[in-house]
Amino acid sequence: MMNEPPESTSGDEICPICGKPKGNHDSNEIIECSEKLVEMGIMRYCSLCGLTKPASGVHDRCGKCNEKYSFSNA
Repeated sequence: MMNEPPESTSGDEICPICGKPKGNHDSNEIIECSEKLVEMGIMRYCSLCGLTKPASGVHDRCGKCNEKYSFSNA
């Protein structure tokens, strides 16, 4: 089970992967942390349109392209 991310003193949300404020990520860190969140099942990636969103339920529906089964954790 994953622990809660540490609280930020700057008001930025803390990344649960690297522990840095999300606003301080460079483009490579955003990609790396996003991929790890998808692998862990916390986020889902739409293979049709590229949207990444929080995982919710077994059969997610993409908010961008409205595909029901396009999200995966692979």
